[in-house]
Amino acid sequence: MSAVAKKATPQQPYIVGNEIACSMIARTLLLPCPPGALLQKNGDTYFCSLDFNTAGQALPPINPTVVVGAFPELSWAVVLFDILVMNGDRHANNISHNTQSGEVTIFDHSHAFMTPSGDIGARLSATKGIPAIGGHCLAAALDTWHGFALGCARVKALPDYFLDGAVEAACDVGIPAASRGPIYDFLRQRRDTIDVVVTNNKAAFAKLPPGPPP
Repeated sequence: MSAVAKKATPQQPYIVGNEIACSMIARTLLLPCPPGALLQKNGDTYFCSLDFNTAGQALPPINPTVVVGAFPELSWAVVLFDILVMNGDRHANNISHNTQSGEVTIFDHSHAFMTPSGDIGARLSATKGIPAIGGHCLAAALDTWHGFALGCARVKALPDYFLDGAVEAACDVGIPAASRGPIYDFLRQRRDTIDVVVTNNKAAFAKLPPGPPP
């Protein structure tokens, strides 16, 4: 078995914190995200994610329309997770779709959550109430509300203690400890209003049917 390892750099000090928090949240939501763990080597902390790409070759980009058509509930689950963690980097190459087995896998969350570096307070303020998912490949292809209610219910069921634990884990490996409270408060509010964030920003979902969710 092999793994993909990442460590923080002076230019991008939050990478490991982003990865561990997103991994914890994704897997608790039962999303198809490879298992990950923290490892120490030569004084550095690495986030190591199980390498599911056994072929050893670059994965082809997914066809978002095909994935949404085949897996609408999973597509909504991924989009809502990415809204929760403010992932503006879900392009067609950091989600895989094995067309033979039907398996979908999400990976690479270095640029989600607090972004690799920057002003955390400014990020929280700037993303309040908006999806903050950029040109999300699945969001642009979603043409059904099927799976939206279930996905929102799962996000809203995340316990307070779990969100606090995910933030604490991120702060243990690079995200400033002083930001723990503000990040936790932000995540808790975002969790509780995840449905409102979508319905108030339908322009980010151009193919959705008009009107409110059924």
